[in-house]
Amino acid sequence: MIEYIIFLVGGYLVGSIPTAYLVVKARKGIDIRKKGSGNVGAYNAYDTTHSRLLGILVGLFDVLKGFIATYFSWKLFGADVWMQILALIGAIVGHNYPVWLRFHGGRGLSTAAGGYFALGFAHIIVWCLIWGITFPFSKKILRANLYAIILSPIIILLLPDSIIAATMVQNIDPLDFKLLVYIVSTLHILSHFDVIKKYFLPHKKTM
Repeated sequence: MIEYIIFLVGGYLVGSIPTAYLVVKARKGIDIRKKGSGNVGAYNAYDTTHSRLLGILVGLFDVLKGFIATYFSWKLFGADVWMQILALIGAIVGHNYPVWLRFHGGRGLSTAAGGYFALGFAHIIVWCLIWGITFPFSKKILRANLYAIILSPIIILLLPDSIIAATMVQNIDPLDFKLLVYIVSTLHILSHFDVIKKYFLPHKKTM
């Protein structure tokens, strides 16, 4: 049991490195938490600095956090699948709620994608397809994100195990992978609660 906790905490420490905050602060002298949406992630890095290069750079760093936490749990420590899964979950939680920034972080999409590169691609593929279909209608990146977050686990649940197995990087039971997808999607919903309130919950009219 203690080993699983170690991988969860280790993943958290990797994920909690506040890449968007550090990069934007170093390059522009801006505290990203006080600009734009206040989100400490790639999209707000771009939105705040108007620099595609910085946005892409932050996004790549965030992907790398998820990949490192998951892949090296396997390669360096020979961790079993659930240790790797816990490392990835820890990395996403660390990215979203970093202790170094008083638990004010990002949304975890890029970090999750990085972990999936080490485990399997099914969720990434389904998520991107849904995003590509819904974005032209929603016209908002964050709204399309939310549609993909909500719909992708439903699609994953309905997919035959053989299709999920065909997209695996490692030999993971499709049922374990589906459970991971639901955990990750729940974390994404929590990190997008401000988007839910903005676009989908009724606003009280002020007199």
